[in-house]
Amino acid sequence: MRKIDKLKNIQKANMLAEQRYLNNRNRKGLLYEVMSTDISLTESKKTEEQGLNILKKKGISDAEDVIKTMANGDKSVNQNNIPFMAFIYDGEIDLNNIIEVMNEYDELEKKKRIKPIQMTKTSLKIGDNEFSDFIKFSEFIHGETGKYAEKPKGGSNVTSDFVANKKPMWSGNNIDIYEGDNVGKCIAYTGGGLTGKSYRFCIGQPDITKNMYKSYRDSKGSTFYFIVDKNHFKTNDDGGFNLDDPLHIVVFDMTNRGIELTDANNTTGTIAEYGRDVNAYVNYLKSKGVPVEKLVNRPKTEQEKYENELFKRRNGDLDWFKNLDNPRNPNYRKPKLEPGQVEQNYYKSAYIGRGFLLSNDQFDYLNGK
Repeated sequence: MRKIDKLKNIQKANMLAEQRYLNNRNRKGLLYEVMSTDISLTESKKTEEQGLNILKKKGISDAEDVIKTMANGDKSVNQNNIPFMAFIYDGEIDLNNIIEVMNEYDELEKKKRIKPIQMTKTSLKIGDNEFSDFIKFSEFIHGETGKYAEKPKGGSNVTSDFVANKKPMWSGNNIDIYEGDNVGKCIAYTGGGLTGKSYRFCIGQPDITKNMYKSYRDSKGSTFYFIVDKNHFKTNDDGGFNLDDPLHIVVFDMTNRGIELTDANNTTGTIAEYGRDVNAYVNYLKSKGVPVEKLVNRPKTEQEKYENELFKRRNGDLDWFKNLDNPRNPNYRKPKLEPGQVEQNYYKSAYIGRGFLLSNDQFDYLNGK
């Protein structure tokens, strides 16, 4: 079998697996709702109505579909989190990201690791922390989750002969800088491609339902650079390296609003030694000869703009779905492919990857029925 045929088969299998995951998650959610004696259907209906009213006030045109998706994915008792999800949904942020992060919050709150959400007219509040947009809320939740995450066995040790699987855009004074200019690179880097150690960066999660690369690009034009700083590696007695110092890797995000930093601890906006002082860290990089002026913001590409317009909302029409990858479609745009991608079914895969549930007809079509 030719390599391109293998890639096509893998892509189709991934699409079906991902859709099965979404459908199974929703079935489990519905089964939980039916079987659990703790859930009041009346209360659940009230939270759905409250969420629907919030979305309609925002002018979300497909509010009913959005609420249905939220209700199917929400794991909270009585679906209390639906109004919170509706509050931070703006019609563009990946809906699946919102569901996953809110379920992550629910786990933290159940274990009393954070205080319950309080919703005001302008923000969501957790203790003294206030959030008016989803990205800031998700960063806080991911940071809190990281505090209680199980540490890898054997500590943070890697062998001395490890070699990064990518070529840096700049290298000098024991510092290597890599461009995270697509989701594939971010997944590879987060998975250990640069240091041999894996991380919890949300832009590099292999599960597309949890990966927030697109949400960051859409909300603030995030442009990511991964900085591996060997000055913060410690040498073990066996010649290997200890990576306990969180500054050994920093994600440098040049947004359209300014610089945001995240170290290995994965608490965005706060890094070891420097706290929230971005300028101090930038001055450190400059002192090491790093050409910080080259770490620029990359505006959205025409391809990103096209896909954002194409996938504004869920579309259950079978003919629309079939024609997504039809070159004869007058609205078709030849996609710019990343390594490992193939043109066939590119847009169908991208549509599913944004968390949209397929209609029964669309799902049957993918299964060849």
